Formats: sequence, structure tokens, C-alpha cells
Amino acid sequence: MMTFHFCTSQKAATTSKPPEASHGQAAGIKYDPIQIKYAKYLHVSPNEITSLSLYRFIDDWLGTPYLWGGTTKKGIDCSAFVQTLLLHVYDINVVIPRTSIEQFLKDWIKRFYLIKYLAEGDLIFFRTNKNKLISHIGLYLKNGMFVNSSSKGVSIASIYDPYWRKKMVAFGRIKLSARK
Repeated sequence: MMTFHFCTSQKAATTSKPPEASHGQAAGIKYDPIQIKYAKYLHVSPNEITSLSLYRFIDDWLGTPYLWGGTTKKGIDCSAFVQTLLLHVYDINVVIPRTSIEQFLKDWIKRFYLIKYLAEGDLIFFRTNKNKLISHIGLYLKNGMFVNSSSKGVSIASIYDPYWRKKMVAFGRIKLSARK
């Protein structure tokens, strides 16, 4: 089993609703409503929400039920959700495999194991089934939070949540050569 080095201490949180917070605009700056909403989810300032296409995509899918083998808004599993997200948000020019283990093994992913290198858009691979090397995938957002489709449906969770922390296997970054 891999040992992960956690460089910061974060409050563990799994949520499908944003925490309560002020909607105020800082110093007259006008933020997109999506920036305000996801700043609350991620416990960051709205100006840190810069990839509006990513967060609009997440917003469109948030709450979609989990369905093993599902690929639609009626129900979607983790690997189909990440596959769909990568196709619609990032300019990927490679065929994105359908399962989390296939996604992990592809050469267009640069795998790494230190949590301190995680950046928005990186993949997080988990072992939720003891009979499989990789059985779950999510996409890192920021501030220790990631989006995935699990038993809670499409939701945002913390990598510091004890359940997810124990199940992490590796991280992956899409190589520039895989982008259009």
C-alpha cells in the first residue's frame, strides 16, 4: 500500500450542498455566480475559481445519481463521469478509456504519488474494491477537494475524508501531448 504525505491539515468534508457563506462581492469585484457557488464548496475565494467551463460542467452534473455502467444524466459511474468531463472540458486528442483501471494504465497519464503535487484537473485513482488495483476515479479541484460519482451520485468530496484517504492509490496528470 502506498503512503501519502499530507502537507496540510484540512477538515474532512463530503458534501453535495455548498456550505453557508456570505454572498458579498469583494471590493466591488463582480464574480460569476458559478465562482461564488464553487468557492463555497471548496472553501476558497471566488477569484480562485478560474476554470469556469470546468465548474459549469460540474454544476450541470452535480447530484446525478450513481449507476454502475451508466453514462447519462439518468445515472453515471465514476469512470464515465471523468471520461465525459475530460471530453467536454479539456481539449483531449486521445481516446479516453471507459474504465478507471484502463484510464490509470494509459500512457497519456503521468502518474505520481505525492499529494503535494496535486493541481486542478489531475486525476485521483482509488482502490475501493480489494480485488482490484484501481476501482474508482475522481478529478481534483483544489484545496483538498475533488469531484466524482460515487454512491452519493456526482458530488464533491475531500481527499482528507478518512474513507477516501485510505483508498487513494495514485494521482495522474494528463500529458500535454494528449491535449489538442
